[in-house]
Amino acid sequence: MSALFSFLSAVFMIAVFVLYFKQVHNSDSTPNPATWLVWIIVMSINTATYYFVSDGKLLSIVTPLVTIIGMVVIMVYATKVGRMGKIGRVDTVCFILAIVVGIFWQISKDSLISNLMMQVVFMISYIPTIVGLARGRLKEKALAWNMAVASYFFLILSILSGERWTMAELIYPTINGLIGNGSIPLILWWKKMKGGKNAKH
Repeated sequence: MSALFSFLSAVFMIAVFVLYFKQVHNSDSTPNPATWLVWIIVMSINTATYYFVSDGKLLSIVTPLVTIIGMVVIMVYATKVGRMGKIGRVDTVCFILAIVVGIFWQISKDSLISNLMMQVVFMISYIPTIVGLARGRLKEKALAWNMAVASYFFLILSILSGERWTMAELIYPTINGLIGNGSIPLILWWKKMKGGKNAKH
């Protein structure tokens, strides 16, 4: 069952990036350049540390690897066609924090602490996108983000259905996967509700 859930997680994530690529192509989404660069760097470090946190389980990093590849492809395309948003201060802070955590990991060799620190960077990195959506500087659609949540939900099921697992393994897919990705559909729903209430007055 663990392998099946891991497969479903990866399939959902592939579908997410196919859909998101289409949204960028149609100008329905405007990725934040620094945020996405931070995500690529953070996800790369996170995947490496998460691999050790999960005791070298290859199934646990299939979805993160698919995510990294998808983000690189979309960022390169969006940059090439001029569909990226503007860089903000929080993005710069996240970038610096990611580098600091990466250096800490190399010096301390403590994968668990480094991975936990990376989750904090992940949560901060969503702020520019949330603020950009709230202020109308960025555009997004909820479907791709909801599918990403579903992908990480299957990753969590994959972990839980394995022979042995630790609470540390659940932190990344819960914080970044469910809470982080789930915050985007929530802000879009909030904007829609707010717009509906304003229209009534």
